[in-house]
Amino acid sequence: MNFLVALHSWLRWILLILLLVSIVKSLSGFIGKKALSAGDKKLWLFTMITAHTTLLVGLILLFFGTFGITKGVPEGVSVMKNATYRFYWVEHPLMMIIAIALITVGRGQAKKSISDYNKYKKAFWFFLIALLVILAAIPWPFRTEIGRAFVPGM
Repeated sequence: MNFLVALHSWLRWILLILLLVSIVKSLSGFIGKKALSAGDKKLWLFTMITAHTTLLVGLILLFFGTFGITKGVPEGVSVMKNATYRFYWVEHPLMMIIAIALITVGRGQAKKSISDYNKYKKAFWFFLIALLVILAAIPWPFRTEIGRAFVPGM
């Protein structure tokens, strides 16, 4: 499981970088009224694939990890009253699923039969909102009770 935690963490950083680049490229595209390039379509696809892969690893950890759902809650602990369980079993997965849905819809704009300007503009907003949701749902080291290292093992 330690491998999966490390993989999930590294994928997080790759996703954040790809998402930031996707946001900058989509902003540049609609401000500059550019034609949607094949490179931007590929970038958005890689961003979506990384998001879905990160989600898959996260779901495996959610169910089978050290504190996974299949292990159960310790006796006397209420999931919703315990900050750690509530975050890792409810808040984090729900917010990440929402963010990944937003990334998927943002990437889907490239397939729509709308102007390239609107493709870039809509993708920008979907990617930006997804980034904000992800940033809110990451267990940053400074968050008491739920914080994790920037990189596992460091």
